[in-house]
Amino acid sequence: MTTHTESQTETGLSETTLNLVALGAAIGANAERAFRAHQSRLEALGISREAMIEAVNMALRVKGDPHQMMLALAESTLTDGGGSGCCGAACACEEAGKEKGDCGDDCDCR
Repeated sequence: MTTHTESQTETGLSETTLNLVALGAAIGANAERAFRAHQSRLEALGISREAMIEAVNMALRVKGDPHQMMLALAESTLTDGGGSGCCGAACACEEAGKEKGDCGDDCDCR
């Protein structure tokens, strides 16, 4: 097992940490050149691909949450209920045996 030490920056963060953050930021910014540069630097520091994958997956989760929220908003406000409930998804009024479109102000899905 090889141990590797590295200097800390003025902030106390290691070069590895800073490059893992930058790798994730490159994902968030869709910056291919930055991604490749930080991947190369991390490889030179001896950082495993698994660690880099973990950083990338975290960045994708952070980047993907707003995307998923906007998709849910669009689906809930733009669908006409074509087979997927009166409000774009399964809803309480249909589960109670009512027809599509019978949702009132008390509908849980509005």
